[in-house]
Amino acid sequence: MISLSTEAKEAIKIGVAIVIGYYVALRLDWSNPSWVATSIAFISASTTGQSLQKGALRLGGTLFAFVAGLFFLGLFPQDRWLFLLSFTPYLFFVAYMVQGRSGPYFWFVAGFVTMMIITAGPGSSAHSFEFAAYRALETAIGIGIWTAVSVFIWPRTSLDTLNKVSSDLLSTHGRLMRQYRDHVTEGASEEEEVEPMREDRDAARKLATQLEQTVQAAIAESHRVFEVRRLWTRFYRLSGTVVEILDRLVSGFSEMQKSNLRKTLLNEEALFDELEARLAEARRILGGEKPSRISQRISVGLDEERVARLDHFGKAALEVTLNELKRLDKLVTAILDCARDIEGYEPEGAMGGQKMKGSFGLPSIDPDRIRGAVMVTLSMWVGFFLWIYVDPPGHIAWYQFVPSLTLAFVQVPFLRLPLLKPFACAYTVGLGAYVFIMPQLSTFWQLAMLIFAFSFGAAYFLKGTAQLAVFLALFILLGIKNEQTYNFAAAANLFLFTMMALTLVVATSYVTRTPRPEKAFVSMVARFFRSCEFLLSRMGAEQLEARNFLERMRRAYHRQELGSLPGKLARWGKQIDPGKFTGVTPQRIDGIVASLQVLDFRLEDLIEARQAPHAEVFVRELTEDVRAWRMVIEENCRRWSECPETDSVDDLREKLKARLDNLNLRIEEVMNTADPEAVSTEERKNFYRLLGGFRGFSEAALVYSGAANEVDWERLREEKF
Repeated sequence: MISLSTEAKEAIKIGVAIVIGYYVALRLDWSNPSWVATSIAFISASTTGQSLQKGALRLGGTLFAFVAGLFFLGLFPQDRWLFLLSFTPYLFFVAYMVQGRSGPYFWFVAGFVTMMIITAGPGSSAHSFEFAAYRALETAIGIGIWTAVSVFIWPRTSLDTLNKVSSDLLSTHGRLMRQYRDHVTEGASEEEEVEPMREDRDAARKLATQLEQTVQAAIAESHRVFEVRRLWTRFYRLSGTVVEILDRLVSGFSEMQKSNLRKTLLNEEALFDELEARLAEARRILGGEKPSRISQRISVGLDEERVARLDHFGKAALEVTLNELKRLDKLVTAILDCARDIEGYEPEGAMGGQKMKGSFGLPSIDPDRIRGAVMVTLSMWVGFFLWIYVDPPGHIAWYQFVPSLTLAFVQVPFLRLPLLKPFACAYTVGLGAYVFIMPQLSTFWQLAMLIFAFSFGAAYFLKGTAQLAVFLALFILLGIKNEQTYNFAAAANLFLFTMMALTLVVATSYVTRTPRPEKAFVSMVARFFRSCEFLLSRMGAEQLEARNFLERMRRAYHRQELGSLPGKLARWGKQIDPGKFTGVTPQRIDGIVASLQVLDFRLEDLIEARQAPHAEVFVRELTEDVRAWRMVIEENCRRWSECPETDSVDDLREKLKARLDNLNLRIEEVMNTADPEAVSTEERKNFYRLLGGFRGFSEAALVYSGAANEVDWERLREEKF
């Protein structure tokens, strides 16, 4: 008996489903049989739950487009300029949402289907309504066909994937706890600390993202998961936070080592042993076993004799580390409680909801998504003018197909002309089939073999853009319908139009954003430090509380920039060709990205500590000293935003050391003269957290300065052709 791989089985299922979709549409003589097949091709996924989820998004987007398309057709049916102006904000909004995390596939479908409806037929409103209705009907039928095929032919559920991904994620978290504990025990250097953990931290991030997708798919597929969907949602959100806290602890490892503060912490190793055991218990419970242990409460203490010998910044570093360890302890406890609750066991001690950082409860605008939305709307206007005033091959498709293509590629930040290659190859094969094979076919079953060959080949052998190109060749170029006619000139014009349309998409991406990764990298580093400078400037006592809505929105925007830019820089940095830029190696680019991520963490800690209540005596006596330190950092952030390379690291270290030493002396004076009863224990802790923020940000700035000096920024700014 032949044993088929999972990939082969999935490709066969897709081929069979598309053949069935064409059969139903042709048999019932629907207006465009390819719509059923298109729905099947683009909702097909590895598990039934993922397909159901994607199908629901596609159907929802189609229905949304049904209403939107008819609405815009009813506004200005006789005035093309008013019609286009009224439609532009809608397309801009859809393009912006496509690039976000909230239902991007829904918004993609809502965008391109609306374009199809408004360009369906200017002859009559009845025709437009019929077109929209058929589109919604055939989408629903396509979803139903794929669901039936995925259920009855080699079914794969999301439950097995959910169990495996959650188990792998918890195991990875356990290894991270063990690695961190081992390095604390051995007193490794910073590089020895970071390198062995990097692979597992990257794996944990990927697994957390995969878990989120799997949970959503399992909710759509399984009633059991649906009943505890809130617990599963909380579980993957908590799991995603574990790596962030460990990153914070790792980023402070160097500072703790330099100050020899590790010996001051008591029971830290025991805490990580306990955290690893809790994660292992959660994995066993989710695997179907009964709870077998009771969690031990481990408190990390301090060696008071050593603490007494520390300066105030040393005590501050300890306070920051203790705070992160407490957060990690509560977080792992919450993960275990979630696992127990999901399986129907009583939680040991639930933790409150995680606070979402960086948003201020307000929406923030992403400038990169704005550029993408401008790119989509620009492609629509350019296509419209080409259709009206030039009318090249493609005709109205310049207005309909070009913005739809741009919408599909708007999330790809590195568009290049080689994008045309897979489409040229796929359309060449499709054109050959159209000219030499299809005229020889006389029955549906002969046609079915051709459809299956295209579908299976695309699903099994190809991925990404190449797969999309083959499916478009099947659905658009072959033009399968009941009354089949053949026109080589029309097919050749369609081939030529597709190549020109893709060229226009690439051209519009050049207008709205640079296609050169090195230029984008330098620009994003500058944006990062502009946001740093702004947030630091708003940390003065008189500016701590936002006075109006606009100010709060600005802060939310800059917090969003700091949180998102390191990830974007990592993606762009991987595209920089080290062969073209001597002295700009992947390792040095990674060093820049890592240092910016630490700066983000430290500034976030500093802002949180600054917003906590502080003793009046500290605020009154130390404001000017804190301001002097802040002005040094602000000035450096301003300079880095203009020119990422820096002066000597030693010069910056001396400036910061002078400010911090002076601040340390002033703190000692205030502590000696202040009434001990005027400062509560909580205020004292908050004050040390604030000092830890100052020192942490200063150390992170020095790390960036060192990493930046190793990169040849002049090379990155050079024009390369």
